[in-house]
Amino acid sequence: MAETMNLNAIQQIAARKILELTGKDMSNPRDYNKVKWHVINRNNRITAEWGKQHELFKNGEYINNSLFSGGQRIDFSFKDWKPEMQATNIDKAKYVGNKCYKLARMMINHPLKAVLSGDPGVGKTSLAMAMLNFMAAEGFSVMVVSTTELSHLLDNRYEANDVKNKLWLIEKMMKSVDVLLLDDLGTEGMNGQEVRTVRKDMSELLFRVANARLDLKRNEPVHSVITTTNCDSEKLYRLYGEKTISRLTSRNPEQIVDFSGLKNVRR
Repeated sequence: MAETMNLNAIQQIAARKILELTGKDMSNPRDYNKVKWHVINRNNRITAEWGKQHELFKNGEYINNSLFSGGQRIDFSFKDWKPEMQATNIDKAKYVGNKCYKLARMMINHPLKAVLSGDPGVGKTSLAMAMLNFMAAEGFSVMVVSTTELSHLLDNRYEANDVKNKLWLIEKMMKSVDVLLLDDLGTEGMNGQEVRTVRKDMSELLFRVANARLDLKRNEPVHSVITTTNCDSEKLYRLYGEKTISRLTSRNPEQIVDFSGLKNVRR
């Protein structure tokens, strides 16, 4: 029983979905780690595939290789969102929660580029994680990449071969995962109010990822991206260049969640 509890929250959701759709009990981590499964369409039909496949298709690998801010995993669902914490602007807090939920539901049917924008501490990452958990429950693979943590890895890649290998794997996963969360995009390029062009290797990596997640002929996303940022679009363009940001984010107001007016509720 203790071993079963080693499955993280997203893996538990996935295990229940596999049991529901295939009849295979994946509640034991030993069994769970043997099965390679993937979404074969957008209607939640999942197939369990046994045998040799690339490790990227093993569920849980995307989350296990995610880069969380400060190295701390965050688990959040829509039921955890408490608008009353924004005592002076409860209606706005309800609005952003509902809009994020609607965007997550839309992602089930077709990929989107959602942007959660606002000041630090207003709940952007929490609601983005709620969106990821929702998508994971629907059978989609999900991954979190803090751009600050990614920048730190790039700093250390010349000092250790294992960091180089990790960067290679993370980039490959960022290109292929169904739903990618880029957390705090732009923070790594800000020095107070000063906006600096992001380092070349970081900018090039994100451009490669953005290209891989876009159908260039139709100019449509083939995988969903959720971006949280403290920066407005003008700052992001200055940091990364228009080519990268236009591929990663959307200018469609229906896909932008504006958290302005909400207060920092971190303690």
